[in-house]
Amino acid sequence: MTYQVTKKQCEAQIKGVCEGCGGKLEALKTVNNSGEPTYWVGCNHCHCFRGGIEKIYFEVARKLVENGEMIPYTRMRKNEYEDTPERLEYWLDTQTTSLSYDVKRIYLMVLELAQKK
Repeated sequence: MTYQVTKKQCEAQIKGVCEGCGGKLEALKTVNNSGEPTYWVGCNHCHCFRGGIEKIYFEVARKLVENGEMIPYTRMRKNEYEDTPERLEYWLDTQTTSLSYDVKRIYLMVLELAQKK
């Protein structure tokens, strides 16, 4: 069987942790949109394909979400997801996924601006 992306190639693309839960990313066997076998980077805990993010950005984002300081998806009200531990975990992971990239972007912008001064 020929894979569009081999397991080894996929593993080489893994960078950081899952931006949702902070867990380990793996090369997951799947098919692409054309139905061809391939491997994509994903998180078995979140059951999502992920890009990965450096752990520090995940940790900052998770802390901001847990403290209620930054909630990217305001339409997803936390109290609507507190009925079960699984739904609350889903809410937390979803919010953290979005915010992880924002934290990284803000950090890189601060560095860039600091270098110009």
